[in-house]
Amino acid sequence: MATEYWVGGDKGWSLDVDYQDWAKDKTFKVGDTLVVMTSSHDVLLPPSEGLTTGHDVITLASPGKRWYTCGFPTHCSDHNQKIVITVEDGAPAPAPAAPAPPMEYWVGGEKGWIIDVDYQAWAKDKTFKVGDTLVFKYTKGHHNVFKVNQTAFKDCIAPPPSEGLTSGHDVITLASPGKKWYICGVPTHCSDHNQKLVITVEAGALAPATPIPAPGPATKDGSSNSYKVTTSAYKIFVGGAVLIWTILTLV
Repeated sequence: MATEYWVGGDKGWSLDVDYQDWAKDKTFKVGDTLVVMTSSHDVLLPPSEGLTTGHDVITLASPGKRWYTCGFPTHCSDHNQKIVITVEDGAPAPAPAAPAPPMEYWVGGEKGWIIDVDYQAWAKDKTFKVGDTLVFKYTKGHHNVFKVNQTAFKDCIAPPPSEGLTSGHDVITLASPGKKWYICGVPTHCSDHNQKLVITVEAGALAPATPIPAPGPATKDGSSNSYKVTTSAYKIFVGGAVLIWTILTLV
């Protein structure tokens, strides 16, 4: 936020004020304003552009040194009515917000993972992201959790028992984006009592990709030019050797 500085404070813009002392503890930034209150003075901004309203407002539009004087005879030279300030760049842009920490969702809230709960209603106002976790809480031995595909979800087809989660406190980390389907594999719990859940997982914050070195220019047949150059050089070498041998045999 820009700051408004009244030059000289209560004394305003007048004779025999130490304006450098007034300015020394202040940090002037681009966008700030100087308010110069005068009675019988003016303010000169080189090159000699005087401000004479008695309530002159100067916006600091760029960084660097700024010099101001009173243009009345002897006011600057004999009475020190002048000021120099250094203007800094404006506030830097805020750093990008850190990614939100992973969320832990207890499926069904206080009801947990049981029959006759509308799990889609529970999920509808939630945004699931990669890295979040689902906690399925239920009485061990009464229910279980199976991760299934869309068809098995629709028809309530449970996978082999060995694929089920049965601890009563099953934690699933959402490791990839996309649709995820879960059902209870106890007979009739999915089909008759709606004990199933489908969610959409969004991608989390992406790490910067590691650049892959570009291969050398490829020829039309897809091979590397470096191989072509090496092969051509070899052929030239062999051809030269044969020519020299032929000449020597004829001498």
